[in-house]
Amino acid sequence: MSLIFKTLKIHRQRFKGFFTLFLLLAVVTSATAVAITRLTGDLSQAAYDANSSTLLHFLLIISALFALRAISSALSALLLGRFAARAGYRFRDNFVKYFLHKPFAKFEGANSGESLSIYTNDIPTAIALVSNGGLRFFSDIIGLLVTVVYMFVLAPFLSLILFVSFPLLIVLQVVIAGPIQKKQAFRSQKRAELSAIVNDSLQNTSTIAAYALEDVMLDRCDTALANLISATKSYVRSLLPLVMGGMVASMSPLLIVTAVAATRTINGNISLVEFVAFIILSFDAVSWLSMLSQRQNDIQTGAAGAGRMNGAMDGGEEDLTTGTALNVSSDTVVAATNLTFSYDGENTILDDVSFSIKKGSRVAFVGGSGSGKSTVLKLMLGLYAPQAGEISIMGQQDLSLNAKRGAFAYVPQDSFLFPESIGSNITGEEKPDIAKLELACKNAGIWDFIQTLPGKFDAILTESAENVSGGQKQRIALARAFYRNAPIILFDEATSALDPSTEAQVLNTFDNLTDDTTIIMVSHRIKPISFCDTIIVMDAGKVAATGTHDMLMQDCPIYKNLYDSQNEREVAQ
Repeated sequence: MSLIFKTLKIHRQRFKGFFTLFLLLAVVTSATAVAITRLTGDLSQAAYDANSSTLLHFLLIISALFALRAISSALSALLLGRFAARAGYRFRDNFVKYFLHKPFAKFEGANSGESLSIYTNDIPTAIALVSNGGLRFFSDIIGLLVTVVYMFVLAPFLSLILFVSFPLLIVLQVVIAGPIQKKQAFRSQKRAELSAIVNDSLQNTSTIAAYALEDVMLDRCDTALANLISATKSYVRSLLPLVMGGMVASMSPLLIVTAVAATRTINGNISLVEFVAFIILSFDAVSWLSMLSQRQNDIQTGAAGAGRMNGAMDGGEEDLTTGTALNVSSDTVVAATNLTFSYDGENTILDDVSFSIKKGSRVAFVGGSGSGKSTVLKLMLGLYAPQAGEISIMGQQDLSLNAKRGAFAYVPQDSFLFPESIGSNITGEEKPDIAKLELACKNAGIWDFIQTLPGKFDAILTESAENVSGGQKQRIALARAFYRNAPIILFDEATSALDPSTEAQVLNTFDNLTDDTTIIMVSHRIKPISFCDTIIVMDAGKVAATGTHDMLMQDCPIYKNLYDSQNEREVAQ
């Protein structure tokens, strides 16, 4: 039960009003059911006595009670449906919001297939947990309590015989049901593994086809599917003792008390009316217990899904707003002082890194793989925080994350384009500034190409933008960066996948930018960044040297060796 309230609390689901009203309706439904049962005995006696007026009287009362019970049951079902719908909306909405606002560090290394499995499989079970497993569970308890109270009023001795064995049987069911949650969690894990493989297959069809990996991926899928089937079978087998235990728990006491009640009726200890009412109520009580047993199964199943959902959202959201607003008047746009950073707390990626970048300059970070150059950009964007040292943007260290990231336009090596219109990919707006959009596309060198497309800016890109070339894709990404009109543009290996001719055309677009726009590039290749005003050479997480291309060729052996080795490879090719 604590998991239900925790889940509702995590998702800020307002449940008190629903909960109170639903329980009141459960009391009405249960009370009318007990009253109908009691009056059924009186109705039987009136029929036996052939008393037509009394018979009609009881029929009218029972009919009214049936109507009241039908209304309360319908309202309960409507309320439960609304609660489940609202909980479903809130769970899904919060899950998506969390993944859009969670700290960047939690994105890296995350399994998209597992996240998709949580969204499609675990959230529905969590919804069932708080609705069928939660509200229904409490309404069933109310129904059982109302029935038991009246049974003890009607026939205390018989009720005692019936219920003295129930606590032991309930404990037995709880013990039997214990492993179910673990097996359901294991089953959910195997489902997530299968979803991850399917997701990878769908997202990488070209690579799979190019390397003839169809059979490999199919084998992986078959293995994951077999594991899921095995886990499902194990889960289903674990339900058998619970079902059998529930049948034993329900039928054994009922048969015993029926025999005793019949004996006491024959001996004149209770009337026929009381006998009929008590037996009906006994069956109702057992029915309530059986439903509670089923609710327990729903809770065990839902708890596994809710646990995975809550666990995936553990850690809170990123604070994007705390801090100051951006002031772009500073001549120094980025300054780092003694930066030290590690992703895992053990292996140092940046070690005492310091640099300063002036407004309107063209700056490049260059170095071999693992030198820390891309990590510098991540710290600039506030995707990570350094363990030591400081980094300021526009002379400010206390910027909010929204303000800090608003200072940059970011163009990565493989820019992601949504399967939407080109205009939407560039602006991200429903009503873009047309003049601004046109200027951004012309500066990026993509305007003429877009004008040849049917629908122009309304032309739809396919998934992974496979209906445009690599150069066109990067130009669209450039137009996106230019449209943002940020004072600083970051290029993280943004042209490394392009051929030399296309790369040169893309780099030439920088000439279209204003003098106040600062360009910061990361590259492992030297020729594309040789035009930069300042080149910062990174090696083993440290700044090895800083200067122009010509200066570094003379004074920095690391830089010259990189240039010479790259030049030799290009000549050999």
